[in-house]
Order: sequence, then C-alpha cells, then structure tokens
Amino acid sequence: MALLSGICCDEQTLDRSPRRSNLDVAHFILPDVVWDQAELDALLSKEQQGRVDVDAEFAAVRKEAVEWLIRVCKRFGFSGVTSVLGVCYFDKFLTGVGVHMGKPWMGQLAAVACLSLAAKMEEDSVPLLVDLQVEGAKYVFEAKTVQRMELLVLSGLQWKMNPVTPFSFLDHFSRRFGLKNVHWEFLKTLLVSVIADSKYLCYRPSVLAAATMLYVIQVFEPLESFGYQDQLINVLKISKETLDECHNLISEVSNDHDLKCNYDDSVPSSPHGVIGVSFSCENSNDSWVASSTVSSHSEHPSKRRRRTQEQQMRLRLPFNWPGFS
Repeated sequence: MALLSGICCDEQTLDRSPRRSNLDVAHFILPDVVWDQAELDALLSKEQQGRVDVDAEFAAVRKEAVEWLIRVCKRFGFSGVTSVLGVCYFDKFLTGVGVHMGKPWMGQLAAVACLSLAAKMEEDSVPLLVDLQVEGAKYVFEAKTVQRMELLVLSGLQWKMNPVTPFSFLDHFSRRFGLKNVHWEFLKTLLVSVIADSKYLCYRPSVLAAATMLYVIQVFEPLESFGYQDQLINVLKISKETLDECHNLISEVSNDHDLKCNYDDSVPSSPHGVIGVSFSCENSNDSWVASSTVSSHSEHPSKRRRRTQEQQMRLRLPFNWPGFS
C-alpha cells in the first residue's frame, strides 16, 4: 500500500506542474518553420532547370519503355515512388547522355536497368532480373547484360541516385500545409499516369507536384482549392500561368480513359500467369524475344515461321550500345 501511495503522490505532483507558456510553444514551432523553408530551398536548388527538348523518336521510345516500366511496378506491387524514380533515371540518362536510340531493343534495355536500380533504392524485396522482365517485354536480357547497363546508367547519372522528384515536394507540401486528408492513393496513381506523357518533361518537379496536389484538392475539396493555389504560387515563386498550364496537362491525362499505363490495367494474378512464354535467342544469348505460347498456337504456321525469322534477324544486330565492348 505504501508503494501504491507513492505512485499516486507522484501523479498528483505531475498534475499540479505549471502549463507550458505560449512563449515556450512558439519557441518549439519557430524552428520547424525554419527547417521547412530550408528543406524547400534545398529541394528547389537541386531540381532540374529548364525545359527538355523531346523529338518524335525519343517520345515514341520513351512511351513504350515507360508504359512497360509502370506495368511491371503494378504487377510486383512496387510503390509509386519506385515508378517515378525509375522513369526519372530513364529520362535523365537518355537526355543527359544524349544516346541515339538507333536499335529497337535499346529503350527496353535502358528501362529494365533503370527500373532495377529504382527498385533496389526503394523496395525491400527485388525480383530477379529475369523475373523483372516477364510483363509483356519484347526483349528479355541476361542478368549480366542488364548489370552492365546498370553501370552505364550509374555512370551517366554520375552516381546521383537520389534526384529530386515530384514526390519529394508532395511530402513537403503535405507537412507544410497540414494536408492530412488528401486522398494519397488517387494522387499517387494520377502522378504515375502523368509521368508516362513526355510533355511532363517541360515542367520542373516542384511545378508538377503543385499542379497534381491542386488537382486532387479541387476534386475532393473544391472550396479550399483557391487558398491552396495562392499558397503554392507564393511558396514556389512561380506564375499562375505556369501552374495553370501544368494543371491542364494533368486534367487531360486524368480524363484520358484510354491511357494504357494506368493502374487499372489487368495483370497476371500469380507467377503461373506468365509461365508458358517461349523464347527465341541467338548464339550470343545477350537477348531474347518473348512471345506468348497461346497466341503462337492460334497463328497460321506460315505466319508463325515468318514472325520467328523476323525476330531472329533483329537479334543478329550487333550489341553496340556505347560503353559495351
């Protein structure tokens, strides 16, 4: 009983302790504001400046590669951050190094390498390189080939594997503005859909994040959108015209029901869904062309032979990506 009495006495003493003054509270809040601004300044200083010129050839290669990358992320349950990071690596590598995509397999190989690197950075569990390529890939590369490509990507990016992406700013905005009820799943899905469009390269990550955030707020909390719009413009020091232009792109993507890379695409429910894939390879074993066994049986034999011959002709092309010997 004496021991219990002592415990009760301590609790009463705590209850009678003086409350923290408003000055003390302000003392703790002020550093948070300063740290938030310092974080934002650091992000803004790191993000890529200027517009990226995208020609028709690059846009076509990028579209196919990025849509494949996003489908794979969907199939393996990778996070939206992994998807965006993989696309960011892909864009920075190809636009920064200025590699000419002269062969049909080059974009696929770069996409596999960039996705593999992004998954290693963000995911707890990463599939084998061969397993990573089962989702509708035209070409399937050996692990050693992908690993060599990874080294080229790392070198091209100067080993800077933590670039500023729209997700960097979304996390900051949510804390800075106290956006606790934002529908994050919708926001992440929308952002992943937007990056599949090469037109997004015209905007800095901060602008894309702000426009995406504003679009989601307008959908779920329309009465609050104008207030947040003014705050985003002031914080990022951007023009309303720039924000509106990017917002229009997001609206266009959101309304595009035919978008192939959105997260509603059907995928195999288990590894058994991708078993039965046949491979045609050349002696070098550097790459394979994958085709569905079921669709092969449905084709006329002459068409199947002709298609196989065309695939093998493509595979005889020399493996001459810059940096490979």
